[in-house]
Amino acid sequence: MFRARRYRVLLIFAAVFVLAFIHFSRSRQPPTVTLGVPPPVDRPGSYPQSPPAAGNKDPAAPKIPQETPQSKGPAEPSPPDANIPSQHPPSDSSSSAPEHPRPSNEAQSKEDGSPYFQTGSGSQGQGKPDADEIQPAVHWKKLPEKYPVAPEDLIKIPTGIPKSLPKLQAKFRDEVSEDKMKRLNRQSTIKAAFEHAWSGYKSSAMGHDEVLPLRGGFRDPFNGWGATLVDTLDTLWIMGLKEEFSIAVDQVKKIDFTTSKKGEIPVFETAIRYLGGLLGAYDISGHKYDLLLDKAIELGDILISAFDTPNRMPMLYYKWKPTDTSNPHRASMATVLAEIGSLNMEFTRLAQLTKDDKYYDAIARITNELEKFQLHTSVSGLWPMKVDASGCLVSKSQLGHEIPRDAPRNTSIPISTPSSAESMIAIPTNVESYKNLLDSRELDEDAQLATYDTTPELSTPESHGTPTSAGETAEYCNGGLTNPPGSLQFGVGAPADSTYEYLPKEYMLLGGLNEQYRTMYEKAMDAARKHLLFRPMIKDDRDVRFLATVTKPRPDAEMVYEYEGAHLTCFAGGMFAVGSKLFGIESDLDLAAKLTDGCVWAYESTKTGIMPEKFMMTPCKKDEPCEWDEAKYWKALDPHEETRTTRGKQQREQKENSAKMEGKKDEVRGTQTNATSSTPANSHKKREPERGNWHVISSPMRTTKANNTADVEGRDSSSSKSSTPSHKEFVLSRIQNEHLPPGVTRINSRIYLLRPEAIESVFIMYRLTGEEHWREKGWKMFEAISKYTRTDMGHSAIKDVTVENPTMSNEMQSFWLAETLKYFYLLFSEPNLVSLDEYVLNTEAHPFKRPVYNY
Repeated sequence: MFRARRYRVLLIFAAVFVLAFIHFSRSRQPPTVTLGVPPPVDRPGSYPQSPPAAGNKDPAAPKIPQETPQSKGPAEPSPPDANIPSQHPPSDSSSSAPEHPRPSNEAQSKEDGSPYFQTGSGSQGQGKPDADEIQPAVHWKKLPEKYPVAPEDLIKIPTGIPKSLPKLQAKFRDEVSEDKMKRLNRQSTIKAAFEHAWSGYKSSAMGHDEVLPLRGGFRDPFNGWGATLVDTLDTLWIMGLKEEFSIAVDQVKKIDFTTSKKGEIPVFETAIRYLGGLLGAYDISGHKYDLLLDKAIELGDILISAFDTPNRMPMLYYKWKPTDTSNPHRASMATVLAEIGSLNMEFTRLAQLTKDDKYYDAIARITNELEKFQLHTSVSGLWPMKVDASGCLVSKSQLGHEIPRDAPRNTSIPISTPSSAESMIAIPTNVESYKNLLDSRELDEDAQLATYDTTPELSTPESHGTPTSAGETAEYCNGGLTNPPGSLQFGVGAPADSTYEYLPKEYMLLGGLNEQYRTMYEKAMDAARKHLLFRPMIKDDRDVRFLATVTKPRPDAEMVYEYEGAHLTCFAGGMFAVGSKLFGIESDLDLAAKLTDGCVWAYESTKTGIMPEKFMMTPCKKDEPCEWDEAKYWKALDPHEETRTTRGKQQREQKENSAKMEGKKDEVRGTQTNATSSTPANSHKKREPERGNWHVISSPMRTTKANNTADVEGRDSSSSKSSTPSHKEFVLSRIQNEHLPPGVTRINSRIYLLRPEAIESVFIMYRLTGEEHWREKGWKMFEAISKYTRTDMGHSAIKDVTVENPTMSNEMQSFWLAETLKYFYLLFSEPNLVSLDEYVLNTEAHPFKRPVYNY
């Protein structure tokens, strides 16, 4: 008994420890890529399994219910099995996403962000499910298609001898030893930054999508297959890290694309990062690693199933589980343009390498629909940033007649726009209220994890009168692309960017054998020069260009312009440069330089030396001198000066009137009190004189205060000066509080997500012109980015590029290693490394081998 009592505390502790060990061992869920790597620092737990889809109670024997409309997940962070909206980034694209998705979006989205494109929450995977909640992994299965394309109807990939296309790269002279030494030192510094970030990913997040760069750990916004792992493969090879490349390929072997912790696959992000990463690594390594092509085919066969719709337009958020794939589907009525228009390079390259036309057929049908729609939009030549890809007919009850399926149609629903008076409601009248307004408009940019900032897809087919049964879907939802409901936006930035970017690139990848892409590009750029191109008013008479975004509230309404600079749009300089040389548009090379230098100027204009995500500027009139005008700039910063001061005056008058009314009331009260106090008090009421005496003492004080009109007006006037600032005070307050560089009228988003678009265009301008000043500009960009984003585990996005000590947001998207650092590295490499005459880079900078040219 004595010994049992003596050791019972130790026995209880040991029992608790054993039970805890068993519990956490059972609840731990491995990543999709199973690796024997050290445990990460602060590694979040695994994902809880999602419940089966509604109506799919028996996965083993799924029944095919009536078709339900496809719906995208929310733009905010979603639970693990929820939909991941688009980004280059978003992305990136997406993506976003943001933007690229590219995006943010990023919603991810990046959007918000990401975004391009909006990704899952940064805290994904935190928390561990109970052991009894663990469900067996569900795997994708190839099922018979519901809307198959007959073999004889497949669109064949162009064959034949590739055209002899113009060379893109400049002729470079031999460099002197001093220049070579400086170049190699800079390149070595960039490579060291890459190795630092790659090491952080390997040690803390290997096999997962992204490392959390502040304290370690991971997040899985892209299905948990190891986005950074696959995205980084060709960068490892390009930088000469062949041993690391071989190790990474071994880990790719363990990826199982047939299962995921997510219930949906973001097709665009998966194509540009995973499929593009596998194909780019296969090409750049000289086709020595067959495993890479095998995994690309495995993934490609899953993604191609997303095209099984009545009109063969893809579901961009593909519900891959057998209980979902067994149901009929259709594409979305609010499809992001970049996501549907930027699949052609990856599927084309897969078709070229496998000799299987089904991959090319899938994207060729999208291209055909884009071509039909291009000249029938509200801004001829450009596509709206969102399109209706469902192919469903507008109901007769809406229009009174049926629209031919092969004719582009406008189904935009007129929306009410605020009147000038309504739009002025939120205008502040003083400095303090302006600060409050800024605070209220600040976004939680840390939550913008996406490439593209996209809104959820419409989930109610009734808005278009679309059928709901499988039979009706097959009969009616087989049309082409058209306008989505609501107002329409047009631009070449996010969320439209890579659709335009891919037109000349796909032309090169096909060896010039499909003129369709050339004509579409030329029409689009003609429209962009006419409607979107503008020169902003900035100091020092610097001649730069940016591309605006236009909105059509209704098809018959005037265009509403947003003169915006956006990091995701910075790819356009490189695109115009490539198009200039490829298609012989000589003047576009100068335009490309001005577009690229605009983004360089934006980098140079902030405290950190890094460009903000989005900002607004004042445009100069076309074909007129564009000189700096301080008065015009101040007017843009305080456009409602008259209304603001008038409103302030009205508020002041209301205060004065209220004060006068209060004074009159007090005067009346005082008169009544004086009359009462002059009445003789009854001798037997001893307290009455005291009550009257209290009024006699207090009333004159109030009366004097109310009657002193000059004092009241003087104090009101004094306070109104501080509450209603002058035009100068208001403008200077905005410049100081918002950290506005000269020429910038508002910064809509202050974040930097480690995006590549600006350095991408700098790299292309250097390779196409050979002008050394592009290298110098690129080096300054790298120094600034490295200084403010480096962490112990890699590099992190930052929240505000306009302050001296920005806060980090604990996010390192895969494109930092796949694109940004790759472009910096290639800028200081020898020109024959990844020559633009030998390779064409997809929107995630993955190099695809171009057909052999006969120069």
